[in-house]
Amino acid sequence: MSQLHIDALLTHVYESVLAPDGFDRFVAAFTELFELKATMMLTVNIQTQEVKGLWMTGLEHKWLDQYVLEYAAEDVLAHHIQASPMATFYASNLDLPPELETGTRFYDNWVVPQGVAFASGAIVLREGPWLTQMMLQRTPRQRPFTRPELALFNLLMPHLQRAIQMRQRFAELQMGQDMLAGGLDLIAMPTILLDEFSRVALCNHAAQRLLAGRRDLWVENGHLFSRTGAVTQRLNLEITKAIYASHGGGGDLPEVVLLPRLGKRDLMLLISPMRRGGGGAPRASGALLFAFDPEAAPAVQAELVQRLFGLSDAEACLAAALCAGRTLEEASVERGTTLNTVRSQLKSIFGKTGTNRQADLVSVLLASPAYFLSRRAAADGGAPANGSLGRAD
Repeated sequence: MSQLHIDALLTHVYESVLAPDGFDRFVAAFTELFELKATMMLTVNIQTQEVKGLWMTGLEHKWLDQYVLEYAAEDVLAHHIQASPMATFYASNLDLPPELETGTRFYDNWVVPQGVAFASGAIVLREGPWLTQMMLQRTPRQRPFTRPELALFNLLMPHLQRAIQMRQRFAELQMGQDMLAGGLDLIAMPTILLDEFSRVALCNHAAQRLLAGRRDLWVENGHLFSRTGAVTQRLNLEITKAIYASHGGGGDLPEVVLLPRLGKRDLMLLISPMRRGGGGAPRASGALLFAFDPEAAPAVQAELVQRLFGLSDAEACLAAALCAGRTLEEASVERGTTLNTVRSQLKSIFGKTGTNRQADLVSVLLASPAYFLSRRAAADGGAPANGSLGRAD
């Protein structure tokens, strides 16, 4: 086997760290290069024999199901591997006496029906009771495993170990980022997460709309800019102070930065430090920027209000309209109903929401999921969140 083949295989190993399909391409290339029937990378709990399939080729899912549910505890080669030094390949035709494998339920009902003659495997990683194993199969028409071949497999182990660990860390970071991004999107107001280098790390949907078009605030090379140099300088100063506070450095709390806008009232930017967690564990430092628009009318989604508080269709639409800043008179005109009808509906809404004043009602609705989720739905192209009114029944 040429060095060119080995280099190509190593390329597949390290490309797997960020590949959307993980180690699928590596497993397929490994199977083809070494003329195998099947290749599997599995995670096994050595205490319970619980098995989780990761990446595999050449093995039908029904055989994996049977192995996981019935035969894992009877796999003699797997037990031999688990009791031997890790990162070393062993083979059934080299390391097991024939009488240990043949004639067993596992051999007769799982190995033979698949047409498997030779098997090999190794423990790639050991993390507590969980083992990441690589298992290989060959048919009677394919050659048995040899010691020089197993030695070649062993040379791949350090690379595969590093790649798996790197992918685990990447997956943890990606999942954390996805969860954080999803959490930011539940915040109705524009929210921006800045890392410890003052670079924009994440924006929720509302912030993306604010930054689009390079009008009042935008991102350039990862950093925030405004139309006025003095405002940008002040903004960066407050971000720096917040990040310093997130390090535990204390100092003055950041103040609100007013962002002038043409023909509109100033946008209010509040920068808050990302506080470290307790327990002494290392945590990323950074800052959160919240943008308050004094001219933006708060909005809730009528359908969500209806489900949360048990309102009728007409009552939910009226409640959403009041949150959007409409008066009772405007609501009655838009709906084509009398003012008395709207007042009667408002009284019913008060009873169902536990409020007795219009201001209290709006406060309750804007503190409910109907406000946060409605903005998310609108940003994702879902139902409108503007409290538009239909006609009363």
